[in-house]
Amino acid sequence: MNIFRYFFSYVPPGQPPEVLKNEPPDPNADRSLSDSCRAARRNLVVVCGLCVAWSTAQFTLANPHIDVAGISVDLKDASIPLLLGILLVYLTVRWGFEFAMMPRHVRRWPLAQLDFRVVLVVARFSLLAITASALDRSLWTVVRVVAALGLLAVVSAVLSFVLIFVTMPIRVRARARANRLSAANAAFEAVFWAGLFAVCLTVAGIIGLGIASYHYEPLRRAIWPVPPDPVALSIFVFTLIAIFLSHWLLRPVLSRLFADRPSYYTERVPNGGLIVHPIQEEKEPLL
Repeated sequence: MNIFRYFFSYVPPGQPPEVLKNEPPDPNADRSLSDSCRAARRNLVVVCGLCVAWSTAQFTLANPHIDVAGISVDLKDASIPLLLGILLVYLTVRWGFEFAMMPRHVRRWPLAQLDFRVVLVVARFSLLAITASALDRSLWTVVRVVAALGLLAVVSAVLSFVLIFVTMPIRVRARARANRLSAANAAFEAVFWAGLFAVCLTVAGIIGLGIASYHYEPLRRAIWPVPPDPVALSIFVFTLIAIFLSHWLLRPVLSRLFADRPSYYTERVPNGGLIVHPIQEEKEPLL
């Protein structure tokens, strides 16, 4: 609310920010992505663009015939979404491998991590869009994908908040029976279990909505302009679940890729025990 203080009254300007005579060392000096990682990222982004363009019916293949290195391939009877999906998954894995093979100081670079996260979001969205294109190729396909992801985020957050009122008393009683009374720890545990239950209920809701959108006629007409193919609808639903769960499932992978430093170190004592020493996390500047 301090902004209203500036609006309704005069506030004298404060001191300018302090600027040192000598500039601090540049944190981005001598750091850059490798050429192989740049090439893998470029190929992945191009395929992501092709997937979104195909999903929105921006192009068609008038002559589905390709000649590469003397090999003739006829794509007349091929499934373009399947081919693009396989190529997208392969390039995503290849790009992850190229990123993992770079030195640790580059993988810990905040700009490199931000670039990785942005491209990963684009790749996941493109994969979901290309699976939805098997149901309907139009601009509404991308709209449905965005709406589905937004709805999942809202529903999961609301369920987590509501379930906290259920899990909190249970965790408090469980700790009381074990003589481990701690309101803070009970709150953390309640939040964890509420989030876990919310994710499970959301996944069950996705599956139920997918089945209902195929069998319940009014809902099917409201969502799909033409009756969806059951196989394509199943692939889209399970891809949507995988993209939704990847927010949590990829955290251990990203922690290894970004070479995150532990928040402690251990010391072995003469009697064979371990002493844990906490250390303050060092954050490298972004710019």
